Amino acid sequence: MPDKRLLSTEERKRFIALRRAFKKPVIGITGLFGKTTTIEMLNSILSTRGNVLRSKSGQGTWKHNIQILEKMDDNYDYAVFEFDYRQGKNFAEILRLIKPTIGLVTNIGDAHLNYLSGMLKVALKKSEVVKYLARNGVAILNKDDEMCSSLNRFIDTENIIKYGLNHTADYYLSDIEQLGPDGMKFLINGKIAAKIPIYSVLDVYNFLAAFSIAMQLDFSVDQIVAAIAENYKQPKGRGALIRINNHYLLDESYLATPRSVSKAIRSLLSFKTYTDKLIFITGDMSGSGTNIEDSHLNMGYFISALPIDHIICVGNYAHYLGRGAKLISNDSKIVHNVQNLDEVLNIVKRESKGGSVAVSVKGLGMTAIHRISKILEN
Repeated sequence: MPDKRLLSTEERKRFIALRRAFKKPVIGITGLFGKTTTIEMLNSILSTRGNVLRSKSGQGTWKHNIQILEKMDDNYDYAVFEFDYRQGKNFAEILRLIKPTIGLVTNIGDAHLNYLSGMLKVALKKSEVVKYLARNGVAILNKDDEMCSSLNRFIDTENIIKYGLNHTADYYLSDIEQLGPDGMKFLINGKIAAKIPIYSVLDVYNFLAAFSIAMQLDFSVDQIVAAIAENYKQPKGRGALIRINNHYLLDESYLATPRSVSKAIRSLLSFKTYTDKLIFITGDMSGSGTNIEDSHLNMGYFISALPIDHIICVGNYAHYLGRGAKLISNDSKIVHNVQNLDEVLNIVKRESKGGSVAVSVKGLGMTAIHRISKILEN
């Protein structure tokens, strides 16, 4: 089914009947970043109590949501829908059928402004998942994202939950500490200590999003933390940690954007005290706006002040990032501008001899992860 297709009258009636027959929680999730990781965390919690109906990670299209809707029956205890507005349109029609009992917006930010006219239009578009909630449904919003937090002005429900690092949020985290390969620890609402296998401060928000949903489904704090600590693994391409001998490989191979590159770098830095060298590898960034060269230069300049031993840039625009990384001279930092993966592998092979390394690979795909892991294994 193509994304632009509208449902026929018969299809609509059939889907309405399916939805009415499903009396269990229905969760809709949208946002600019963090949808996939949030859904993976949520699944690790919900699956401790029953069967979760959802599509594969990152498949938030019109077509995949219709496929999930078609499968709703008593074999499942939860249904989770993902809506990615970069991959489809006409979600409002599906949402009118689905009517989530819980709707989550992870964030909005300003990255969509280059192709949607104005911030208000973005906010309204992103509010659809909470606009079409079932009666007495719950809307969950990121309080630290200004546009996301303001969505409560555009929705009818009074059941609004907000999460973030702001202590005025309904659910917040404090005393956050990165533990390198051991994950992160923090306090929930200033009281309850928790430790989970995540490696980025941005993933703290994904935890809070999944936590906020689970709390509405009568899970206790201890049950949520235990489920994630025992069952959750970072999704491939989005920060998964691979331990190889005395080395660490951070799989950030999914699409490189300014925000995700920044996230990958910060995660890598938490391994500084656990290894002899840090190696950051990146390809070209997408979503860099109209001045792509400057965006890469600015990111490189940001990296130039950080204690990373080797920065390897692969791609025409990534070379501008390499130039920016040289703007602050540092004898302990080496910047490599290379043309292909074979050159990357040679550098990793050379630098991983005689000591432990932490390697983060951003935006180069799973082939790069596989080949680098083989280098570190040997």
